[in-house]
Amino acid sequence: MDPASSFPDDAFRVLSHDVRLIALVALEDAQTADSFAADPVSYSELADRVDDYHAEAFDRDAGNFDYHLRKLREAGFISRVDGGYRIRQAGVQVVRAIRAGDITDRGGFETVTIDEPCPYCGGTSAITLEDDWLFIHCLDCVGAFAQDESLPAGTLAGFEVSPTGIRNREPLEAFRTAFRMGMQVHRLFAAGICPECSGTTTTHTLETCPAHDPGGSGVCPECGRTTEEFFAISCDVCQRSLMSFPAIVVATDPHVIAVMYERGRDVTDQTWIALSKPPDWPCRSVETDPAVLEYTIPVPDGEAIRVRLDDSLTVTICNP
Repeated sequence: MDPASSFPDDAFRVLSHDVRLIALVALEDAQTADSFAADPVSYSELADRVDDYHAEAFDRDAGNFDYHLRKLREAGFISRVDGGYRIRQAGVQVVRAIRAGDITDRGGFETVTIDEPCPYCGGTSAITLEDDWLFIHCLDCVGAFAQDESLPAGTLAGFEVSPTGIRNREPLEAFRTAFRMGMQVHRLFAAGICPECSGTTTTHTLETCPAHDPGGSGVCPECGRTTEEFFAISCDVCQRSLMSFPAIVVATDPHVIAVMYERGRDVTDQTWIALSKPPDWPCRSVETDPAVLEYTIPVPDGEAIRVRLDDSLTVTICNP
């Protein structure tokens, strides 16, 4: 992708004027939950709405207002239709980001302990919010991987959250929301879909640590993780990324969950631990270029399930 196309200077310049932002909000207000597109707003009605919303005296000079609307049309944020003006999806996204607080709001809360113990040491688990990330961390051990100064000590997992995700929610409720969103992020990335912009994705790493001690405990000095398998994937467009454990992709795959259920293993009631500590299933590297891992999942009834994961994070059940 051309780096220059990632920095739409013209669009930012268009949105730098408050009258244009207010016009977008006024047009987006015409959208209702039971309609596919917002109703058109006439020129005079739109001017009235902008005048009502504007904190300062609004210059209703027709030429001046026409100029602002033309700039919004040229940038693709609104369109002129029969009956007036209608906001386009690009404009809707801008208004949603403003209302969600993604641009200006920054909430937070103090560290809060939770009832479920650390899956690694059995110690006390806690949640902390830092820079729109909700972290789950252990207060008694080093956590899931080697830490750096940007992470809370003992980090087990981290979920991106928007200001809306924590607004009007108690910390534990925000935590449950972040976990559910995290599950969807894993599933979307595993399907090759960016959860941020729906772009295509590329897996950069799918590996096992050859120096890892399977019977050891704590963080491996070679790879810096508690688990030998690891993957990293990112969006080809917006660069959103995910670093996690391959077994979690397998464990949260709907087809794998269904086969496990059929063979007497019910994992449908998954908690946050499903995203912080991968299942302790035997794993072997089937191929290295490109990488393919195979997991053997023990079940109460019938043959153990053999599942392969390739470098596109595609899950294949070898013995369904």
